[in-house]
Amino acid sequence: MFAHFARRMAPALLLVVAYTVVAALIVRFDLARTGERSLDFGQALYAMYTQLFFEPTEDLPHAPIARVLFWITPIAGFVLIAEGVYKVGATLLDREARREVWVRIVSERMRGHVIVCGLGHVGFRVVQELRDGGVDIVAIEQREQDSFVETVRSMNIPVIVGDARRDEILERAGAAHAKAVICTTDDDLANLEVALDSKRMNPEVRVVMRMFDQRLAAKVGGALDLDQTFSTSAVTAPLVALQATQVGIRAAYRTGDGVARVTAEIEVGDAFEPTLVSALEETIDGRIVGLRHAKEETFRAPKGTSRLLAGDVVVVDARPTDLPWIRKKLLAR
Repeated sequence: MFAHFARRMAPALLLVVAYTVVAALIVRFDLARTGERSLDFGQALYAMYTQLFFEPTEDLPHAPIARVLFWITPIAGFVLIAEGVYKVGATLLDREARREVWVRIVSERMRGHVIVCGLGHVGFRVVQELRDGGVDIVAIEQREQDSFVETVRSMNIPVIVGDARRDEILERAGAAHAKAVICTTDDDLANLEVALDSKRMNPEVRVVMRMFDQRLAAKVGGALDLDQTFSTSAVTAPLVALQATQVGIRAAYRTGDGVARVTAEIEVGDAFEPTLVSALEETIDGRIVGLRHAKEETFRAPKGTSRLLAGDVVVVDARPTDLPWIRKKLLAR
C-alpha cells in the first residue's frame, strides 16, 4: 500500500525537487549578476526549499529575477504538493480507484498463481475449481458487463478489466511469476495471442488454451509448444452422451482416442451383503474413489478396510462398458 501511494506522489515530489534545484541555480546567477551578496549552491538550495513551505530563511533579495522566484516559490510548492495529495485522496475516496489499487497490490505480491483469461461460463467454472483447490488466482476479463466479473470479485479474487492481449495487462496480472495461464475466451485467435505472449514473458509458465476447433487445437498445441489445448465441445460431448444412456454419470475422460473411463454414483442395494472395499475391487474392473454412508452428507475417500453397507452411495471409476455390470453387482440383482 505504501509503495503504491509513493508511486502516486512520486511525479509531484520529483517536480518539487527539480523546481527547487533550478530555482536555486537561477537565484545564484541573478545575485551574482547584480553584484548582490552571493549564496553558495547549498545556501541557495536551502533558501528555495524553505520558501516552498512558507518558512523563509533569507531576506527578500533586490535582484529582480531572484525576487520574483522568492515570491512565486511558495505558490509553486503549494500547487505541486496539492496535486500529489489530490491524487492520493482521489484513490482513497473513489470506489473504482480503491478496487484498482487493491487488485494491483495483491497481483504484484502473488507468486506461483494461476491467471484465468476470460470470465465467461467456462472461465468462471475454472475459477471455482481452482479456488476450491486452494489455488491463488488473478482473473482478466475484457467485458465487465455480461460476464462473471462481480461474482468473482465477491470471492475476493482480483479481477483486472482489460484486454489480456495487451502486454501491460498480463504484466499487471503477474505473468512473469505465474505458475499457469488459462485462456478461456470465446475467441480462438485472442486465446492464441495470449498464450504466445505468456510464453514470451515467462517461458516456464504452463499454458492451457481453449479452442473451438479441436483439430486446430491439437496442431497448434504441438507446433507452438503449448502445454495443453482443449475444445469445450470435445471435452463435454462424451459426458453428455453417457449421461443420456446411463444414470449416475458424473464425469468422463479420455486416455486415448476414445472414452476410456467414467466416474458414476451408484447406491448400494438393500440386498447387498456387507463387503470390504478392497474385496469388492478384486471382483470388478474398477476403483471405489468415493464413499458416503447412509447417514452421512459428504463423500470421503474410502480405505481398503472400509465396509460397504446397504444404502451407501459409492463413486466408481471404471470403463463405460463395465459400468452396467458393476451397477448390477452393487444393487445385488
